[in-house]
Amino acid sequence: MVQHLLLDLDNTLYPASGGMDEGITRRMLGFVAEWLGVSFEEAQLRRKQALPAYGTTLEWLRAEHNMHDEQRYFEAVHPESEIEELQADPELRTYLLSLGYPMTLLTNAPMAHADRVLKFFNIEDVFLGIFDLSYHKGVGKPHPDCFLNTLSAVGHTVADTVFVDDHPKYVRGFKALGGRAILVDETGKNLELAKTEGFGHIRSIYMLKEYLDSSCEGRSLKY
Repeated sequence: MVQHLLLDLDNTLYPASGGMDEGITRRMLGFVAEWLGVSFEEAQLRRKQALPAYGTTLEWLRAEHNMHDEQRYFEAVHPESEIEELQADPELRTYLLSLGYPMTLLTNAPMAHADRVLKFFNIEDVFLGIFDLSYHKGVGKPHPDCFLNTLSAVGHTVADTVFVDDHPKYVRGFKALGGRAILVDETGKNLELAKTEGFGHIRSIYMLKEYLDSSCEGRSLKY
């Protein structure tokens, strides 16, 4: 029985095509280039090669490049000015509340970023809890404990939850626990992947209600 939604933040509650995604990626690669002492292009290549083995860029830098100053990293990647990269969405709050399920937010970003974005959209009070990377001591999605500890904190389980995220790797992580998951994929590039691997697929958070309704008998989600 579906009784709870576990939602990602970035590129899930707002479109990946907006300026925020591009800005975060650009600043992240700039930090990697500076830390490793390489060109932007080389940083891009190294990150691409390394990320399959890690949940986040920070986790990779910490494990392989002795980068333990999380505050410095987050301040570089998520400056206060990042909020200027978002586009207003006055309908989002009403839509999320219309879903009719308790919701929890789980992000691999820092709390300062999450607070900033949630306040921008006026949705900071619609969640049972907001869980960032620091809550999980820097080991976030897709690690099993990240999901399990979050759900335990809000009194829910993998069995009663549907997880919604824009990263196939994170969706796979939740599904590997026996959970039900939906991929937000704005361009549709991962539609076949979703079909093959057996998780849900929507192009926008605004398709979630229709997807849940059409996939349910009573309150039981089917794939």
